[in-house]
Amino acid sequence: MFSAARRCLPFGLVVVVSAWLASSISALGDWRGDSWPAVDALAHGQLADYLSAKAMMGPFSTLVQAPFVALGGGDALHAYRWAAFPCLLAAGLLGLYLASVARRRGASRLSQVLLAGLCLVNPITIEALNYGHPEEILTSALAVGAIASASEGHRARTAVLLGLAVASKQWAVIAILPALMALPDRRVRTGLAAGAIMVALTLPGLLAAPGSFSEVNHSAASTGRITSPWSVWYPSAGVKTEKHRVGTETLVAHVHEAPPLVGSLSHPLIVLLAFALPVALALRRGGFALPGADAMGLLALLALLRCGLDPLDNLYYHEPLLLALIGWDALSPGRLPLRTLAATAIAFFFRNWSLHLTDVTAFNDIYVFVFAIASAAISLALFRPKQLMSTAPASYPVGRPSVGSREPDFLPDEAQISRIKGFEALSKRGG
Repeated sequence: MFSAARRCLPFGLVVVVSAWLASSISALGDWRGDSWPAVDALAHGQLADYLSAKAMMGPFSTLVQAPFVALGGGDALHAYRWAAFPCLLAAGLLGLYLASVARRRGASRLSQVLLAGLCLVNPITIEALNYGHPEEILTSALAVGAIASASEGHRARTAVLLGLAVASKQWAVIAILPALMALPDRRVRTGLAAGAIMVALTLPGLLAAPGSFSEVNHSAASTGRITSPWSVWYPSAGVKTEKHRVGTETLVAHVHEAPPLVGSLSHPLIVLLAFALPVALALRRGGFALPGADAMGLLALLALLRCGLDPLDNLYYHEPLLLALIGWDALSPGRLPLRTLAATAIAFFFRNWSLHLTDVTAFNDIYVFVFAIASAAISLALFRPKQLMSTAPASYPVGRPSVGSREPDFLPDEAQISRIKGFEALSKRGG
């Protein structure tokens, strides 16, 4: 009885903390306009209105949120709190999974607690909730979970998580190649299965309302010229003064606009890098396969580039970056989660500064500096010279599959296999 309660305790804590975070939401943010029409329509069984709603998020995010909104009812804020709960729960469950992966790789109890806790409670998650984007949390958890599952050889689970991630938000395409590269084999079959899941979820919306579907996805794939201080393009932006009439008041806004070329090419550049960098890394390594930790590092690099190169970047855009860094630490045998702690501290610093922002130029200078240092550090770790790459075997044991399973929980690398074969040869000679 005590043992069962002990195993259930982490799950109970995740549920309680997720509910607490959801109940603390005090504003709708973008959720009222971006997500609520589709979620509310589906929650009330109005399929025609749901299919024609122009929700910026993908269909799976709506499918996850709608049952909880139907269960909770109430006004828009109450509905939003219920909608955010399953998204937070996904991040919490990912944290428990990554902690278990880290434990099997020799991580200390403290490291496991930090990985699990910071996966759910961190400054970027709070920012995503405040801005009305819980789907960012859900999509990040699915994408990172796909790579973690791939690193342990679970092809079916990888296909499901990857397909659901892309069907939750369009940016998840950056996780496709890292997840497939982390698999030991059958990558094409897994990729096709993930694509089939994504198509099955998005096709009804396309067939029912092709005009709305096309408009939403065009808006997601393109970007305007408005630039935020979180972007590397901010120094190139010019200032445009706009006047808006609200009731009897006239509001004056100073908008920073990037050059036209930046607005038209930034998103295609991000998509290009999402495919070019994995290919370059495969050529550098001499093969398409990657250790799980390096595949997670690749996702972190692509997520970071997606943030900095987007003209209209926000702090909550960095959610997949932080969760990927947590996953990277979890898949690195026996290491303290230094990347996780550093990234969380940096996010806390920038969030606090942005809440009391007076010098926007200085803020952008520091952000661009940190962006450049982080990009260089991750790139160096991934594209390091071959002689510096670790050939040590993994820290977890290699065993036979358990009864009823089709594959082992852990897959040995080439160095470990050759070492085992060497021991077998010595034993046969009596050595």
